[in-house]
Parts: sequence; structure tokens; C-alpha cells
Amino acid sequence: MEPRMSKPWFGSKTYGIGIGPKSLEGWIATSVYVAAILTLSGAGRWFSVEPWVIGVAGLVLTMGFLAVAVLTSDHQPWRWRWGGKR
Repeated sequence: MEPRMSKPWFGSKTYGIGIGPKSLEGWIATSVYVAAILTLSGAGRWFSVEPWVIGVAGLVLTMGFLAVAVLTSDHQPWRWRWGGKR
């Protein structure tokens, strides 16, 4: 089993399912991902790039971001949460 981070970047959400940023590093990683996707969405206008290339690049960016989020999370199970009520 891998060692847990002393300060996870992402953690379980209080309400709903999944994980979200829990530290400054997590928010920076999320901001970089959003900026990269927004930049990629305009790449078709700035460069003569085929649409499928933009789609593949977006998929690669998303898979990379998900890998970072999972590897730097608190490793709690992804389940529905009701804010500690249940």
C-alpha cells in the first residue's frame, strides 16, 4: 500500500459524490487544468488543427488531471455523502 500524503491536495466532498480541492495545491492544479482546457478550446481558431486532435488532447489532459487528483487525494471511498447526517 502506498504511503498517505501528510497534506492531501484533494479530499472527499461533504455533500455529493467524488473529491474536490482541499488545499492550495489542489486549487492550483484545478486552475491549471481549467486554463489548459479553455486554451485548448480556442486552439482550433488560432491554429489549423483537426477537431479530433483537440478532442484527443482534451482527453489526455483530463486523464492526467484525474490521475493527479486520485494520487494526491485522502484516499477515502467515492460514495454519496449527506454532510455527516447519515
